[in-house]
Amino acid sequence: MRKLTVYLAALLLFLLPLKFGGLAVMPEYGGFFPEFFIDWLFVTWHPHALAYAGTLLLAAALLTTKKKAGQKSLLFTLFWCVLPSLAVLPGIINGESIIALGEISLLTGMATVTAAVMLLTADAPERAALFISALIAGGAATACYGWYQHFVTLDEMRRFAAEQEAAGIPLSEGMQLKLTDPRIFSTLASSNALASLLLIMLTCGMYAAEYWSRFITPPRTTRIVFRMIFAVLFISVLVLTRSRSAVFCPVAAGLIALFSTPKIKVRWKIAGLTAGILIMTAGVVFALYHGRGIASMGERADYWRTCAILCRTYPLAGAGWGGFFRTHMQIKLSDVDESARDPHNVVAAFASQCGIVSGLVMLAVLLLPLILLWRSRFEKNWCGMVFWCGILFTVHSLIDCDWQIPALPAIMGALYAIAIALLPEEKFPAYAPYAAGTVSILLMLTGCWSSWRYIAGDHALSALQDKVNPATGEMAQKLAACPVEYFVAQAEKYRPDSAVTQMYAGDWYLRNNDLISAEKAFQRVLELDPVRPGAYARLAKIALLRGDRKKAEELMLKAHELFPKSRHYTLEKLYGDK
Repeated sequence: MRKLTVYLAALLLFLLPLKFGGLAVMPEYGGFFPEFFIDWLFVTWHPHALAYAGTLLLAAALLTTKKKAGQKSLLFTLFWCVLPSLAVLPGIINGESIIALGEISLLTGMATVTAAVMLLTADAPERAALFISALIAGGAATACYGWYQHFVTLDEMRRFAAEQEAAGIPLSEGMQLKLTDPRIFSTLASSNALASLLLIMLTCGMYAAEYWSRFITPPRTTRIVFRMIFAVLFISVLVLTRSRSAVFCPVAAGLIALFSTPKIKVRWKIAGLTAGILIMTAGVVFALYHGRGIASMGERADYWRTCAILCRTYPLAGAGWGGFFRTHMQIKLSDVDESARDPHNVVAAFASQCGIVSGLVMLAVLLLPLILLWRSRFEKNWCGMVFWCGILFTVHSLIDCDWQIPALPAIMGALYAIAIALLPEEKFPAYAPYAAGTVSILLMLTGCWSSWRYIAGDHALSALQDKVNPATGEMAQKLAACPVEYFVAQAEKYRPDSAVTQMYAGDWYLRNNDLISAEKAFQRVLELDPVRPGAYARLAKIALLRGDRKKAEELMLKAHELFPKSRHYTLEKLYGDK
């Protein structure tokens, strides 16, 4: 049973980056659910299903481990595994409960994986090499799949989309945007989060080459070969993500290493700082003249401005989950037609939507593992390696990456758990194992319940989406026998407060010229979410179809007021869509 648990952990760690690479991350849509379980298992992995895998692994670890973790491991587990889920709760006061439920599901999935790996490594430290090797192997497989997707899969998806449009089956604007984005993995995952993963895998690969070369002769040549393979594989895919923040993270890590080394003279530190500034300047110049430009840099600053306003306005409980999105649409300064769901900064996301205290909690969650590993930062072992992975992860989490993809913080949490379990430990109170066991059970129960509730709702919403916007003609025929009201009732069963369900229903009625039912649906949307501009725009269209131009213009101006930077909510768009 103990060996089986260890192999199960290694398998899950291998799958984390691999499944991450093929994960659909489109929060405005329902989940993708193939018909057969075997397809679901190998083709896709709903992000909220991670809690199930983590719960199974944690339960097995609690039953099979004998040696208990020490004080540092327990302290880390408390911060990394428990506090994030608690920090979510204040955001329910002013926000959307379904988003909070999703956040808890994602974070408990991350937490159970982290806690299980911590227990297994503390029980037998020699397992660290196996677990890290499994992560690197999964990362390498992900990078290889990235090349395949870049040259084969994306073109196939674009051809299929063109065939669907030619057959009269419209694609959503969000999907069209994804299909035209040239960045690798952009249609299946966040390129920014993928860049963060690749930076971590590159660092792990460079360190692991030293370990693996001991078993193959000649060791020096083997070490060089391993490092060259990892450098080419991970950096090549990293370049294809076009993530500019991925350039800043290694520079920041290098400067931290430079200035934290006491033996290096001041002039060399000044030279290193100058080199870092020159590298960043060169990156900006390249982006401006040969890359994607610097508009998104202004967007990031605009995100932080919105977060600052929300923290000042709602310092205690935040604007609530979804509050950043609703507010940023109204007050953003940039002219980019983009509706950002989060500020691309995990601390800012919690501070603005759950209150300043929650933001400080998340900052402590990020910094505590680095503090525990600080003395090991220059050691040529797993602890030193994980410290620099943590620096890259932390910097990226603060400038360009959220935790919406649970595999990414789960990978970092597993690495932290391995490294901290290897540190010299002190004795801990006798009640500590019982407290840790109680917390673990609560995490497993919370994760399974929240994930089941969220996935069930996502499944029902996905079925409604298939009814309203069928991907193929065959799907439309298959669902034709069931009325749209059936799918609406199923979705509302799990998400009674979600305005998305009524938006889909209203679109269906509007498409079938049932203006009375469509109007009722969109009015219900505004009861649930009074600041949703899309509902006002559709009501404006209904008014225009009825010949009431004055009311139509008033409604469209209201939509424009809620999202003034969007080209979809203008009078020109209203009359152009007539």
